[in-house]
Amino acid sequence: MNADNPLLDFSDLPRFDLVQPEQVKPAIESLLSAGRELIERLTAETTPATWRDFAGALADGLEPFGRAWGIVGHLHSVNDVPAWREAYNAMLPEVSGFYSSLGQNLPLFAKYKSLAASAEFPTLSPARKRIIENDLRDFRLSGAELPEDQKPRSKEI
Repeated sequence: MNADNPLLDFSDLPRFDLVQPEQVKPAIESLLSAGRELIERLTAETTPATWRDFAGALADGLEPFGRAWGIVGHLHSVNDVPAWREAYNAMLPEVSGFYSSLGQNLPLFAKYKSLAASAEFPTLSPARKRIIENDLRDFRLSGAELPEDQKPRSKEI
């Protein structure tokens, strides 16, 4: 538990009553940094393209970020006052950029393709297979296969 910032406390249900706008930036920046480090580690050649070591680890590792940003988005929606608007809007470009860069991350895309082509894939549960198939689709829809000169425009959109 993080007593200083309830956005970083994932031990129980969200404590909406304790979250303050000034806690958004430090929490989200910290979680973005952790997410970038996780992606770097998981896309390393030494990380096998397996469910446990890669896809599951990625989903589990990015879950705190998604949860915290979800809390921020909810509080911004239900408490539309200047302080919350500013806190949300200050981080929105970074969060959008992070998600946009995930969709065009070729090393991540390659790991998912390797997992889908692996001997492990047929042994996965239908739910896990579907997750991998949907992630591959999402990479394609996010422009991962676009020529390099077209990717910046895709991110911009």
